[in-house]
Amino acid sequence: MSNRNIKIKSNVLSREECANIIASTTEFEQDVFKRDTMTQSKYFDKKTLDENTIVDDLTRVRKVTQAPIDEPIFPEWDGNPVYRCKVMKYEVGDYLTEHFDAQWMCLSNYWEPDTNKVSESLISIALNDDYEGGEFTVEGEVIPQEVGSAIQIPMNALDHDKSARHGVNEVTSGTRYALVFWNFA
Repeated sequence: MSNRNIKIKSNVLSREECANIIASTTEFEQDVFKRDTMTQSKYFDKKTLDENTIVDDLTRVRKVTQAPIDEPIFPEWDGNPVYRCKVMKYEVGDYLTEHFDAQWMCLSNYWEPDTNKVSESLISIALNDDYEGGEFTVEGEVIPQEVGSAIQIPMNALDHDKSARHGVNEVTSGTRYALVFWNFA
């Protein structure tokens, strides 16, 4: 993975906007890992996508909580629609080993019926910096991240050759918050 596939956009959100997102997000739940059991299709509906997944107990590779946001903060990104976003919360000891996102979560029909789109990118925006550890990584490389700035990486659920493995190192002090979403083409 080369850095030219990673886009960084500075000052997408102000510190105040980031603090407001954190303050308004209260309903966190354990992030459950659902694994695809077969190659999914961008034409599958949510029920079919769900039927083609299983819940894995992968606590050894992910420990994080999340809170979905009903209305995406950005209705589009790079001219493509955003159907889903969430706030990720990493407390001391939480982490996410590098991975490709599952197909079901990166297919628009799961979030918005009959849209038949595939994710193009994953976008992560740091919402705070009063923690230690918790570095965002792409293909084994730590990507420095500033509050309110976005890291955008390629994420095509149906073609890992067009995607980047990504993760978050263990948080050693404080609590890390990030806004995460996908745009769909």
